[in-house]
Amino acid sequence: MDTEAIKFHRQLNVGWNDWVETYQMVTGEVANKAYCPPIENFSASVSARFLPSSTLAVISGGNYFVERSEKRAAQDNIDVYCLQLYQHADGNELNTPEGQFSLEVGDLVFYDATQPMSAYHSDYTLCKLIIPREKMQEYLSVHHSHATQVFRGNEAPLPIIRQLMLSLGAEINALTDDQYSSIVDCVSDLIGQLISKRTDDSRNSTLAQSGELLRRLYAKNLLRHHLSNSELGNDDLAQLMGVSRSTLYRLLEPVGGFTKYLRSMRLTRARQCLQQHERVEIGQLANQCGFKHLSTFSKVFRDEFDMSPREMMAEIHEGDKSPLSTYVYWATAQ
Repeated sequence: MDTEAIKFHRQLNVGWNDWVETYQMVTGEVANKAYCPPIENFSASVSARFLPSSTLAVISGGNYFVERSEKRAAQDNIDVYCLQLYQHADGNELNTPEGQFSLEVGDLVFYDATQPMSAYHSDYTLCKLIIPREKMQEYLSVHHSHATQVFRGNEAPLPIIRQLMLSLGAEINALTDDQYSSIVDCVSDLIGQLISKRTDDSRNSTLAQSGELLRRLYAKNLLRHHLSNSELGNDDLAQLMGVSRSTLYRLLEPVGGFTKYLRSMRLTRARQCLQQHERVEIGQLANQCGFKHLSTFSKVFRDEFDMSPREMMAEIHEGDKSPLSTYVYWATAQ
């Protein structure tokens, strides 16, 4: 199981006075002009995931103007590319040296953060992937700036790029670092191949890998909705997905196979429940997470986390209790 710390930031209902600073913190981009008339009507929300290889942000808001001049872009030296998928767009415009773009739902916007731009956002939700320049050097020269491009339509590989971006946004705080990085690698390769107009075997390979990642995410979502079913087997999942048992085996083999993958998801669900609730009946928790026998649940939980469920619950909430309430809870649990 991936034990690396997940760096995650979420801020809801951000007011205008905090928005520019929040946006800069999440994206690294600095604007030399930003205004919002009237500021009392402004509200934005942002969720962000930070890894050394990339940053992902899901941002929603509206009714503001932002500008980054050529001088400001050169001064900040933000050496990254950005890919934005507009999930909702109403009255949004982007101005770049290449021209003016009226943005629509489903638009994929690729831009070089070293270049000047201005944008007016009326009402929008977007998924933004920030990619270090070096990550794209196989397709784009790191020594030259690149024009902003807006991709529309369903020409390959645009549909699968959109699906991958939507999956990243939907699973922003649920994917392991390895899963997250694998999807980002596919998105980076596909957009790089698209911009560089490369149509060799490498694109077919990336498309195949992307399709496999999406099917694995689909399997994960199905399992998430059936975790409490202790009788769930690989034949059941194959039937739910509409694939053969051998196809499911090949799909889940890279993540340890069906049994290991399902057990990992169940233990993750159990840990989340312990974190979210101060008092949990352990036997009931085992049933909710799909373990038929409490003894099995306790054993695999300890094997995974080096402590029992009750010990984890006490450790998580120890700082929240007074000595009296701690004793009452301990006595009740015995």
